[in-house]
Amino acid sequence: MTTEARFHKHWRLIARTTPRLLLLIAAFLLLFLTSKRVANRITFAGNTVGSFEIDGNLTVDHLVPPSEPIDWDSSPFPAALTTFTDGTGPTDDIFGQGSKENDQSSWVCTTGSAPPKDDIVNEISVNGASPVAGEIAFRFFPVSGVQKQFLYTNWSRLSNNGDAHIDYEFNQADPASNPASPSCPQLALRTPGDFLVSFDTQYGGKIINASAFTWNGTTFVPISVGSQGILWDAAVNTVPSIAGLTATGTNLFGELALNVSDTIGEIPCNKILFVSMKTRASTSLSAEIKDRTRVKPLNFTIFNPAGANASGNALAASIQDTLLGINQTLPAATPANCTGGVCSSQSGIGSTSNSNQVLSAAVPPPSGGILKANVLSASSTSTVDSTTNTATDTGVAESAGVNLVSGLVTADVVRGVATAQASGFNSSFSSAGSAFKNLVVNGVQMNNVNPNTTITLPALQFGASSFVELFEEIGSSSQPPPGQLTGGTYAADLTVNMIRVHITRLALTGDAIDVVVSQAKAHADFPQPAGCPALVGTVSGDATEVNEQTNPSALPVVVGFVSIPPQGGHDHQDLDQLSTSLVSGGTSVSDSIGTILTSSSNSSSYAKAQNVCALPVNGVCTAFASVIVSQANSTSGGGKSSSDAQGTNLIGLSVGGMSVGDNPPPNTTILVPGIGSVTFNEQTCNGGGVPPCSGATSSGIRVRAIHVIVDNPNALGVPQGADVIVGEAHADSSHP
Repeated sequence: MTTEARFHKHWRLIARTTPRLLLLIAAFLLLFLTSKRVANRITFAGNTVGSFEIDGNLTVDHLVPPSEPIDWDSSPFPAALTTFTDGTGPTDDIFGQGSKENDQSSWVCTTGSAPPKDDIVNEISVNGASPVAGEIAFRFFPVSGVQKQFLYTNWSRLSNNGDAHIDYEFNQADPASNPASPSCPQLALRTPGDFLVSFDTQYGGKIINASAFTWNGTTFVPISVGSQGILWDAAVNTVPSIAGLTATGTNLFGELALNVSDTIGEIPCNKILFVSMKTRASTSLSAEIKDRTRVKPLNFTIFNPAGANASGNALAASIQDTLLGINQTLPAATPANCTGGVCSSQSGIGSTSNSNQVLSAAVPPPSGGILKANVLSASSTSTVDSTTNTATDTGVAESAGVNLVSGLVTADVVRGVATAQASGFNSSFSSAGSAFKNLVVNGVQMNNVNPNTTITLPALQFGASSFVELFEEIGSSSQPPPGQLTGGTYAADLTVNMIRVHITRLALTGDAIDVVVSQAKAHADFPQPAGCPALVGTVSGDATEVNEQTNPSALPVVVGFVSIPPQGGHDHQDLDQLSTSLVSGGTSVSDSIGTILTSSSNSSSYAKAQNVCALPVNGVCTAFASVIVSQANSTSGGGKSSSDAQGTNLIGLSVGGMSVGDNPPPNTTILVPGIGSVTFNEQTCNGGGVPPCSGATSSGIRVRAIHVIVDNPNALGVPQGADVIVGEAHADSSHP
């Protein structure tokens, strides 16, 4: 800063306490002496930048309007806040002698006492909270109708026996994986694009400068922060005792507001930065650094759980019979105004849960011909959590000992689960937990039920267009459109109907019946955080126990299929046994899960099964495995993407009765006379090729435990060209 500018600021401060006449004289002389306008200016207490009071205290001093401008003790505080604590004395985290700000190779991170003027200490206490050493906050606020991002910071120190030189450093690297140096593993290694904001006082706080720098890979390069009072402003406490500061003395507390959008450049709220506070011996970036706080991941996001909602309902049975005039829902409405069995609803932070059940239920005629059950239970839980910033609703409907329409459908257990979840960045739904046990439909045992399975009933007995629908899933998720920064909503909805029987005209009586057993519905929504666009990553994943294509002109037989939508979610199936025309097996599980995070997208799918036998010929399995686990994993982010088959496990393998070693290498193919070929541990990357699968922004992998291709005429009479896959898992992800 020029001497002329310092003179200008110094006399402006003196003029505050000068009588009016002398003030006018001083102003005239000052105007005469300064023929050029200076770049920076000192502003009086009470100035605001980004609608934040820069007045050297923590309290809101204005009277109207009630909410703006804000100060540190505004409640609620409408900015994303990160706090820092630091000790004092011989156990304080400090830099060793010789550590220079601009040279990380010189850094030594140790413990000890920092010089009192450079000692950051816990003296700031806002709204009765535990004292902290400093705070950083971000928010968007309109300037001339345009949303701008603002940074607010503060600090407190042990002594004012010298000027304050405070740094707030923002690093992209995580020190846990990329430390600054072997002698300073607690702080992050600087990478190009990191930036530093500095707060410096002169003459005991009479002059304050704010500056910003970006790291170019070798050194810090200055960033213009514009004029004080316009794009930034700063102040220290000029009154010895201020509310919220536990110490007494001037220049022990400082605060800064900076227009980030027009200086450093807007920082995406979904970008993760690691931040620390440091002190320097002097203004120069070549000065020794003294005290330091521990690194914290920065919170850019202002969540609004008060505006979130979760709601849902569940019913164990719903019966409609036009002939008998029945329109009944079991269990009874809970609470009384619920129209769908058991309901719950939560708006804003909190949780609501309801449940009810019926024992030994029977619906007319007197024999219970439409519905009989031992237990009919339902529950619904709605939660908005301010800790995780999520809205979640889960409905569970369980029916035991079910007998529908005089034995048309029976089951030991029918359980329907619907879960919807929304946060400030994504939304998803899941039917994981839904299951049947010993299900029989029109005399046929149903061990394998895929979502949205429809069985057509004989028209002569049940009327035209009559059917049984099993495991019906109706789900959707939504998010704000690309580019929208405010006012959007993330939402998810799911309806699960485990059994629906629709009869248009029952023989003999002409009765029309519609029965739903184990229905669960869930909804969740969460407001979009201001300034945060929708996450741009995507995922996909699916898993299948058996995919059997024996007739090219017909659809394949698919068993145990689960999948997730592009925004992520979770799907899961448990089967008691596998049973198709060409494959048998024991207990099996299929699962797929995916998540889109601020910095990455991840998905993982697996298919597990026991005692798998594919294409048995004269009692000998063409391919056998005592245990199969096919697993596909994919992750993308930070400019790289990779997908692998870690977790895949194949045990007890044999082909035509001949043993094959466990866990064979990927794509192990064995020719089988009279059949064709068997491939174990088949692995392919998205778009072809073999693992490892990688890319800059996206990748994917498909894993198949057993793949049998029928090329030859065979004793089973299976058509040539038949294709049987057992235990398939797929996962892919993308993220810029």
